[in-house]
Amino acid sequence: MTVFASLGISSVRHETVQSRVYEELRNMLMTGKFLPGQALKINDLAEAFGTSAQPVRESIRQLVAEHALDASANKSARVPDLNAEQLEDLRRTRLALEGLAAEIAVQHVTPADIARLEQIVAEELSSDEGMDAVASISRNLDFHFTLYRCSRSEVLPPLIESLWMRIGPHIRTAAEYFDAREGRGAEMHIRVIEALKKGDAAGVRDAIECDINRFFDLAAERVSQKGA
Repeated sequence: MTVFASLGISSVRHETVQSRVYEELRNMLMTGKFLPGQALKINDLAEAFGTSAQPVRESIRQLVAEHALDASANKSARVPDLNAEQLEDLRRTRLALEGLAAEIAVQHVTPADIARLEQIVAEELSSDEGMDAVASISRNLDFHFTLYRCSRSEVLPPLIESLWMRIGPHIRTAAEYFDAREGRGAEMHIRVIEALKKGDAAGVRDAIECDINRFFDLAAERVSQKGA
């Protein structure tokens, strides 16, 4: 008998409904399924997920606490519509964390990892040629986090994911604004792979930083146009 047995703690399911709802909402934010400023009503989401309102409400509360969503009245939340200052803050933070993760990844990347990255880029190019922004964003996320997991860091990927929950909706608007055909969308990812094959840590970091800066330049331009 363990020290906790007398507390009457019962076993729990490995995966609860609320955790599944949370993970799905989290992924939808990161992949731009929701748009900046979009209202997310708890009852509508519960109906879409086929659950009661409670797991959705708890998931929304958790995402608000993580600053991925803004709380709203009338049983809803709202996707943050970031201003220029907030975008610049996120730019600086992404450059620091993702640049570091990319640089460290060079020390641990394997031929199998590089082959996987090349496969993702091939899928990304196909999505870009078909002007499928949703698929392209998903492949973009796969590429970045496949690379960052190669760093073998336990700390960096979760921190970076928290940033992508905030920025994902703006990645969607930037992707729809940018013509990614003829290799333009995957250009920096191709540079990353070339640098990885050479063991060029500085080159990998530079390519990732160029990729991040290009996105934020597009996002800042869209925010400026909306303000005008």
